[in-house]
Amino acid sequence: MGYKKDGLIKDLWPNIRLIQLSGLFISEYYDDYSGLAVLLRKIYSWITTIIIYSQFIFIVIFMVTKSNDSDQLAAGVVTTLFFTHSMIKFMYFSTGTKSFYRTLSCWNNTSPHPLFTESHSRFHAKSLSRMRQLLIIVSIVTIFTTISWTTITFFGESVWKVPDPETFNQTMYIPVPRLMLHSWYPWDSSHGLGYIVAFALQFYWIFITLSHSNLLELLFSSFLVHACEQLQHLKEILNPLIELSATLDSAVHNPAEIFRANSAKNQPINGVDYNGSYVNEITEYGTKGETELNRKGPNNLTSNQEVLVRSAIKYWVERHKHVVKYVSLITECYGSALLFHMLVSTVILTILAYQATKINGVNVFAFSTIGYLMYSFAQIFMFCIHGNELIEESSSVMEAAYGCQWYDGSEEAKTFVQIVCQQCQKPLIVSGAKFFNVSLDLFASVLGAVVTYFMVLVQLK
Repeated sequence: MGYKKDGLIKDLWPNIRLIQLSGLFISEYYDDYSGLAVLLRKIYSWITTIIIYSQFIFIVIFMVTKSNDSDQLAAGVVTTLFFTHSMIKFMYFSTGTKSFYRTLSCWNNTSPHPLFTESHSRFHAKSLSRMRQLLIIVSIVTIFTTISWTTITFFGESVWKVPDPETFNQTMYIPVPRLMLHSWYPWDSSHGLGYIVAFALQFYWIFITLSHSNLLELLFSSFLVHACEQLQHLKEILNPLIELSATLDSAVHNPAEIFRANSAKNQPINGVDYNGSYVNEITEYGTKGETELNRKGPNNLTSNQEVLVRSAIKYWVERHKHVVKYVSLITECYGSALLFHMLVSTVILTILAYQATKINGVNVFAFSTIGYLMYSFAQIFMFCIHGNELIEESSSVMEAAYGCQWYDGSEEAKTFVQIVCQQCQKPLIVSGAKFFNVSLDLFASVLGAVVTYFMVLVQLK
């Protein structure tokens, strides 16, 4: 029997499957929960853990014992810190899976209001499309980075500068194995089987660590994409809600037409027509096909229609509260990880700015330094752009409510707008453990600091 997928879990199923395949400790969302299957999954995760942390320790040992000058030490620190992202996120996810489960299951039991099924379906499809595009882009970048890292290894000389034992204050170059990363090994990795094992291990290690880091950052961005599309859905149905609430205080000559929300008139996307289900739901709630037995009040609405109007208002308020709760779960889930990411990235970018001043031509060092810079900035930009989108979308909800013709509506409409404005006074923000807000302002400040530091170093040089 297959695992029943609902809500956000269903939308992010490809991401979840890739996380499972990468060896991260995740015990949920499997089809088989037999004792043997659970044991094999744990063994696989532990083997992955031992491999990635052992290789990381080998790199640190080489950096500490073999760095003979400041340039070698700086290069070793950049490499070590670059992969520290993956080490931290692997441990963070493995020890905090419950918060990820809560965030993923947050939308399991939610369903759209029958009047706004079409709008919800359209924005859900848009959200799903953006998530898939992000997954494809991140997958391509991960594969391209791994291949590029491997390819550049075969260019330039494979040597290491060491002190000359025969001449005081002189250095010499000795050959080292042509590997992607400078690393210590408890075996001879210079030739033969030892070299093949070390090369295969490093290729796997680079790919799997980049995958761990990128998959978890992709999951964060996908969470924010879903929240933004939900806010856009709520903004779109504000005008129809105001019109519906106005029917409670005034006589309606053609209630069936009033109940056709504006969102139902939009064009379907991806070739899917949701209008059929929309009309069926309206009929079920009594807005069409009324019979003489349906009692109508002074406003010419049946009791079912009055209930439907009030339930639509309640739906908006409850859905917005759910989005607020969802964003708080994202912050709880990723707050500390984002803080560590920014701390490590700040150190990396500072050292890279120093390294960039030493570029003196088109060579392996130049490509490596620029590659580190671009990748580090791209990581920060990916979650900053989506965090900024969340801030803008949540801020525009109150503007959309105030921009509606609430002053021509009923008292209930005016009360509803007041509630919306009160709920949306503060934008929804994801913070890095309350030290900073994830937005483009954060990215701009990091970029500005690195550029300023680089220019100072150039002037001093």
